[in-house]
Amino acid sequence: MDIGNFLAETLKNCKRWVVLGAGSELKADDAVGMLVANELKKTLSSYENILIVPGSTAPENFTGLIKAFAPDHIILVDAAYLEEDVGTIGIIDPDCIKGISFSTHMLPFNVMVKYLEHEVGCSISIIGIQPFSTELAEPMCAEVEAAGFELIEAIKQYAKTHC
Repeated sequence: MDIGNFLAETLKNCKRWVVLGAGSELKADDAVGMLVANELKKTLSSYENILIVPGSTAPENFTGLIKAFAPDHIILVDAAYLEEDVGTIGIIDPDCIKGISFSTHMLPFNVMVKYLEHEVGCSISIIGIQPFSTELAEPMCAEVEAAGFELIEAIKQYAKTHC
């Protein structure tokens, strides 16, 4: 899957969009959503039409902020067990997330996605990255970190050429 093409197709008619990173920075590869959000916040925070939210283990706590921003689209980024090679980036259909295992969060992802769809009224994409480990106090593995930076670069490139 070419993440650049996915972004171009998904965001082509969007005037305002959000990247919401999820995961625990204390749990190895589970931190990849936070890596993506934190790195993008450093470089894309000046874009008025893009909101970057490091949601940590309780991304649902930021739904009010997201609703107030009124985006056309939300991209959720998290480690997800995709049954693929470690570091694989996958696009997950929000209607199918009950069958995908996400890292632990305060609120189940499918509940949060349905809430955001209802309250914000925008479309949502979920980008998952296959972890190796989500054990406490372990470092992120090289494959997952590389996938995170691949996604970061694709989002930055899209923003620079389309926003």
